[in-house]
Amino acid sequence: MKRTALASAVAIALAFASVPAAQAATPVAAPTVFSPANPPAVWDLTPLYPSDAAWDSARASLLADLPKLSALQGTLGTSPASLLKAMTAISDARRALYRLDTYASLKADENTKIDANQARRQLSDSAGNQFEQATAFVPAEISAMGKDKVEGYLAAEPALGKFRYQLETMLRLAEHTLKPEQETLLAAAADPLDQPQAIYSLLTNADLPWPQITVRGKKYTLDQETYVHLRADRDPQVRAQVFKAFWPVYKAYERTIGAVYVAHLRGTVFNARARKFDNSLDMFLSKGNTPEAVYRTLVAETNKGLPTLHRYFKLRAGLLGLKQSQYSDIYVPLATPPKTYTLAEAEQLTLKAVAPLGPDYVDTLGKNFLGSWMHAVPQVGKRSGAYMSGVAYDVHPYVLTSFNGDYESVSTVAHEWGHAMHSVLANGAQPFETADYAIFIAEIPSTTNEMLLADYVAAHAKTKAEKVYALSQQLELLRGTFFRQAMFAEFELKSHEAIEKDQSLTGADLTKIYLDLLKRYHGDAEGVMHIDDLYGAEWEYIPHFYTDYYVYQYATSISAAAYFAEGIEKGDTKLRDQYFNMLKAGGSDDPYQIVKRAGLDMASPAPYQAIIARMNKVMDELDALTK
Repeated sequence: MKRTALASAVAIALAFASVPAAQAATPVAAPTVFSPANPPAVWDLTPLYPSDAAWDSARASLLADLPKLSALQGTLGTSPASLLKAMTAISDARRALYRLDTYASLKADENTKIDANQARRQLSDSAGNQFEQATAFVPAEISAMGKDKVEGYLAAEPALGKFRYQLETMLRLAEHTLKPEQETLLAAAADPLDQPQAIYSLLTNADLPWPQITVRGKKYTLDQETYVHLRADRDPQVRAQVFKAFWPVYKAYERTIGAVYVAHLRGTVFNARARKFDNSLDMFLSKGNTPEAVYRTLVAETNKGLPTLHRYFKLRAGLLGLKQSQYSDIYVPLATPPKTYTLAEAEQLTLKAVAPLGPDYVDTLGKNFLGSWMHAVPQVGKRSGAYMSGVAYDVHPYVLTSFNGDYESVSTVAHEWGHAMHSVLANGAQPFETADYAIFIAEIPSTTNEMLLADYVAAHAKTKAEKVYALSQQLELLRGTFFRQAMFAEFELKSHEAIEKDQSLTGADLTKIYLDLLKRYHGDAEGVMHIDDLYGAEWEYIPHFYTDYYVYQYATSISAAAYFAEGIEKGDTKLRDQYFNMLKAGGSDDPYQIVKRAGLDMASPAPYQAIIARMNKVMDELDALTK
């Protein structure tokens, strides 16, 4: 996941304000760069700021500059030089803000129980909101200038070129731009509207009362990280024990978390209505000028492909010797993992897997592994999940994960470093103003790396058991990244639409919506997999829902990733060049158009039909291997 907490919020606001991841791999030469036996496992934040005091000083400096930005109001349309002065000053402040937010967020996520770090994050969020208020006048002034005048200024002042895409985006969104005083009011409302996500994060990461369980004589605190580990246990009774102990915690907070999420939804719908969008989906897709057909085609084609998903569950049940597949059986591997991995081994395996991307990519990634860019050590209070933060343009990306030695952890390393390398390439090819890329593209290189890893492991399996495990991991990647994320996308759409229709929505209502989807996607009515009603609470576990309309892009991205990975593995150098051009494009154009130039129309059924066909092909291979 590409982390876009403040960056995404600012980008959303500034779109109206100032516009702030089965086939054998082709043999290739072994990479020459490897990580050391004990690679850095904790990040070093001093390249951002040498101390908390330095951060405080930088924040004070930024806040002192904000009145100067406000004073630019009324000057943008007076001359090309005035427009350049204003856009440059705003961009410089945004650059400083992103760096501030990166430090504050990374420090806070190391340990959510440290109050001082949470306070610093709040100060960063406040600075971001003040920045938005100070620059809220920009879209209205650009809209008032009109296309002809803006184009004239761009022609007269070449230095404005790096702001072209921002300016054109503001002109395109002019009908959703409000009067300056209204923009200022909406900018001021951003902080309270952001609070549901902050409350959810603190509640679920720091305050939920995790139960104690005993498995084979060993006691565990069943928190989120332990759940992820134990849910894949080979013993079905242990898996059932884990599920029945873990999910009641969320079920007990259904009303509270439901109220928090509904507050978030209402804030989103409020913004969409205030800006005169047809609906919240329209608002989020309009930012990148992405056709609504992309979202709706994905959902439609995924539902058409559910028989393939059900085939997979039946295949799993047979290979696991289960008479009736349960939801608690969904994470157990079909074969015993051949080994556990150290972080060094995970990095080395990733370097080998991405070798089809070329020696320059491998060399750069290997060198970056040597830097202290990643926090991989599990620890109490650490934010759950994994992400990459790459908006500190003048420093380097950072990666957060909790490495536990299983294959999923290795895949996460490959995924998040796919994000990091995307940022390295985009930052190297683009100025700050067009370097940060949209989520729509962000998940493609990360998922491409995952697919290259899965294909590499399958191609280099030395035994039948290893091959079965590798193929099953490919199928899990497709299930989890395509079908599961599309199910999440459908849940998001239904939840937002309920608020947009002014329907009442409670935690219990959200659980029912999610449970209905869970049963349909997993074939409960068809007898494919039994879904206990308790597991309808799973929606409360998904933090991505607080970044509206994010998760669908995992599903679109794996469809694109399959296309790129398969072609690049076959040695298609032209396609590889198109792939790298897509990454280096950063945010210099509409993301849908950037991907389309690389050869894919994500609004058509073809990419989704192809990924479903790939899943059937892998199942054919696994079925033949295990008969």
